[in-house]
Amino acid sequence: MPQWFTRHGWQLFIVLGLISVLAIAAACGGDDDDDDGGGDDGGGGKSEALKIGVLSSFTGDLSDFGEPIFNGAQLAADEINAAGGVLGQDVQLVRGDDGTNPDQGVTEARRLVDVEGVQAMVGALASGVSLQVAETVTGPAGVPQISPASTSPGLSDANDDDFLFRTTISDAGQGLLLAQLADQEGLTNVCTMYINSAYGEGLSNAFAAAFKDLGGTVVAEVPHEGEAASYATELGQCEGADALAAMSYPETAGIYLREAVEGEMFPNYLFVDGTKSSDMVEQLGWDAFDGAKGTAPSSLPTDQVGPFEERYQAAYGELPPLPFIKEAYDAVYLIALAAVAADSTNGADIRDSLRDVANAEGTTVNPGEDGFAAALTALGNGDDVNYEGVSGPIEFDDKGDPQVGAIEYWHIDAANKELVTDKVFRVDFASGEVTDITEEATGGG
Repeated sequence: MPQWFTRHGWQLFIVLGLISVLAIAAACGGDDDDDDGGGDDGGGGKSEALKIGVLSSFTGDLSDFGEPIFNGAQLAADEINAAGGVLGQDVQLVRGDDGTNPDQGVTEARRLVDVEGVQAMVGALASGVSLQVAETVTGPAGVPQISPASTSPGLSDANDDDFLFRTTISDAGQGLLLAQLADQEGLTNVCTMYINSAYGEGLSNAFAAAFKDLGGTVVAEVPHEGEAASYATELGQCEGADALAAMSYPETAGIYLREAVEGEMFPNYLFVDGTKSSDMVEQLGWDAFDGAKGTAPSSLPTDQVGPFEERYQAAYGELPPLPFIKEAYDAVYLIALAAVAADSTNGADIRDSLRDVANAEGTTVNPGEDGFAAALTALGNGDDVNYEGVSGPIEFDDKGDPQVGAIEYWHIDAANKELVTDKVFRVDFASGEVTDITEEATGGG
């Protein structure tokens, strides 16, 4: 017998004994009521706690938006947990930073799914990131993904196996309203500078088509890459335009807008949701853009807005004048309600219940602790629910897009250093109608 076994063999027998005990315990584990293993087992077993990945832009070109949008999602999770959670357990949010970059977004999405084990995802913000994530990560993995901010029309035709949804409307609506705004302002020759992504290209194309239909001229549609040292070459392609439409993100737009202002290249500027950033304007100088106008997705009138703003401010301080915070908040509620309705935290089950809890049938339920508690009661009684959120009633079509949404006109007020909403329009894609709802949305102006 080897000397090692003589001296240490008794330790080997102890180890083997422990392995046997653990194996027996594992075999009996399926009968433990506290086991929270791999989701709803279909036989009365307990589902995993619902983990939602929040893939936001904490760095990169959209970093101004990242933290406030995550805060909106976290506020929703906190309220849901205070009302009893999902299937008796607290909802957990897991952060992921996409860096406003498709490659980084895909890497982070894989980590959220494969390592963190999220069963659903809120994000991304940039359309190009959301599209890549949906087609290479969440769609193949069977993880429902709701973007609160991706507006490119191209997302409607993503190869995502119906796992990609969004709580903001397509830029087919924003492009139309921006063209109408340009026409109303008396602009006749507009050049678009757009980030070379699904978002920028989709919005530029939608605007150009609508502006040409109104008799306007699009001098050029100029794509650009992110955060270059200079955009003099791209700006040169816009020669002859009476307005520059900045269809980018704050970090990049801030570079070429500074060059344009310093070179006195354009008498007018148009902005969109991606460039609706008070931080960007502050850095560039408010006076340089005083009175400049733009568009952005907005919220439909609902009595939930005021209470939401109060709760957000109580938790995080001032509510920034940024789009998509409300949409992220609503996305978390929709995922949680879908899991409760499905009695499962399995991704495909959540996906299959999203339209059931969002579209207009069943008991109307609202966000907030009391609203979610009421929804739990209704679902527990076997009733259908219809969630109507802070961003408005959300009706998903067969592409996962909201059928109805809102677009606002806003302008830069240099005297007060703020971005001011001027008008709000209801856009109904099903009927093709655009309706001015400013008085209803703003309480009279």
